[in-house]
Amino acid sequence: MFLKFATIAVIMVMSFDNIACAAQGVPQPPSRPPTLQAKPAPAQPVVPAQPAAPAPAPSPQPQEDAAACLAKLSEIGAVAEPVPPPPAPLPDCSSKTPVRMSLIHLASGASLELPGKPILNCEFALVFTDFARNLLAPLSTSMLGSPIAALDTGTSYECRPRNHVAGAKTSAHGKGIAIDIGAILLADRRRVGIAHQTDAAETLFLQTMRHAACGWFTTVLGPGSDPSHAEHFHFDIEHHGNNERYRICE
Repeated sequence: MFLKFATIAVIMVMSFDNIACAAQGVPQPPSRPPTLQAKPAPAQPVVPAQPAAPAPAPSPQPQEDAAACLAKLSEIGAVAEPVPPPPAPLPDCSSKTPVRMSLIHLASGASLELPGKPILNCEFALVFTDFARNLLAPLSTSMLGSPIAALDTGTSYECRPRNHVAGAKTSAHGKGIAIDIGAILLADRRRVGIAHQTDAAETLFLQTMRHAACGWFTTVLGPGSDPSHAEHFHFDIEHHGNNERYRICE
């Protein structure tokens, strides 16, 4: 029995030695390769450059503005000619596109004479022509029974302070956006004075025209407004305050 166990022990020792020897002769696995570098990101697709936006059209030159305004005046029946900018002794006086008006063709086929040949900024001349054609002329015919023939215009462009008061703000007349009317001449040769009417019909006509004029102008002054406007109507398109709809109608 002892021999048997000894033999088994010898066999086991020899087996361990064989295993150790065998382990020494077994080739080692290759070492782990270094970490691979990250692959470069795929190239982004090339986006074609967008064409440059077209440059904005240049602003119209003053000559172009004047020509366009004169064309509009002609279209609505006014006869006017461009004139050189009037003198401006005050710094705030200006007239961008001054024109001299002489006649307005009315829708009835008649003509409204402007013997005073007022000089106005063309922008204001458009407003005034529309007022004369679409309010003043038809109202005269319907209320006074006679077409309008001429207007006795007073001050148009005049570089001066308001109401001729030294140090006051520049008048709308100094910007070419105002006109004064002293009398209305009818085709039947009547003369309707702004401050001196001959009958109730003329008074009612002037009152009606005066109130309705606020639809065309931002400022309407006349007899009763102040001493400076006791003899005539004053119309202008001066901007008042922050609201473009603000009106001074007195």
